[in-house]
Amino acid sequence: MSTRSLLGIWWVGMLAWQAWADPPAGYYASAEGESGAELKAALHEIIRGHTVIPYSSSSRPDTADALGVLDAPAGQSGVVRLIYSRRLEPVSTFGQSTGWNREHLWPNSYGLDDVQPAYSDLHNLRAADMNVNSARGNKLYDESDRTDARFKEPAHAEAPATSTDGDSWEPPDEVKGDIARALFYMDVRYEGGGVGEPQLVLTDDLARINSAATFMGRMSTLIQWHRTDPVDAEESARNDTVWTEYQGNRNPFVDHPEWVEMIFLPVLTISRDGDTVVLSWSAHFPDAVVEAAAEIGSTWTPVNQAPVRNGEVIALTVSTGSGPRLFRLRLR
Repeated sequence: MSTRSLLGIWWVGMLAWQAWADPPAGYYASAEGESGAELKAALHEIIRGHTVIPYSSSSRPDTADALGVLDAPAGQSGVVRLIYSRRLEPVSTFGQSTGWNREHLWPNSYGLDDVQPAYSDLHNLRAADMNVNSARGNKLYDESDRTDARFKEPAHAEAPATSTDGDSWEPPDEVKGDIARALFYMDVRYEGGGVGEPQLVLTDDLARINSAATFMGRMSTLIQWHRTDPVDAEESARNDTVWTEYQGNRNPFVDHPEWVEMIFLPVLTISRDGDTVVLSWSAHFPDAVVEAAAEIGSTWTPVNQAPVRNGEVIALTVSTGSGPRLFRLRLR
């Protein structure tokens, strides 16, 4: 993972997005006008309960057959474009040692555990070079740290636009947003309420990400990738095909990219008592920095007090001094 710079993601501010997808009329009606936890809950109810495609089957179409369609370039058949390598590979080489297989973007070992429906969810599966897939393993997604002794670029000879370090994997720029939106979908779709369904959670608290838990990240990096690699026609078409031909559900963050920030950016809660202010935010962002300014237009400077973690909340208490102060939360 990289800690070289601040990503410049603010808890305030929205970007203007162009939505390529064309969801059915009324598909998101119950989510319109919502934000935050209410929006997330509404979207979960909309996209849950989808048709489950067999992961592997000798008697009916399975996820490999579906990927042969979903990951084919527009206007072409018989080939798939591999998610990390970006080369075209014949569908017929599926399962071969020099061919392709199925990549779980949210790793199987981080809560999917070979259990349906999450294990075979097509929004989370991509065609990948078999050897590159093995090289990624279950590394989280992040910008690679070039100072890490285990930094490697490319991460694999068959994926020249990738890099890796000791615990993270950086994919090609052209698919960073696609991967991010797939993981945002998984976080919302799998809340632990259905039979065999895990509660998947994106986080910046990298210590939580291990094979004994259901966390994945790095969330702030995924938000940044979502911003810098917006939805394109190919990603939109894939979303449409998952909906119409396979699962009967959609990735809402392909249809409405603006919903990512409305759900996943942390909220800085400010409670004032006289000259004392308590600032708090989600513990999934342990590296966030609180900054303060005297007034609008003045210089923002980091608040020096050390925050304290209490369960799922991080907080710090500051004195406002003699004048008003503004506060904001910045993610690394």
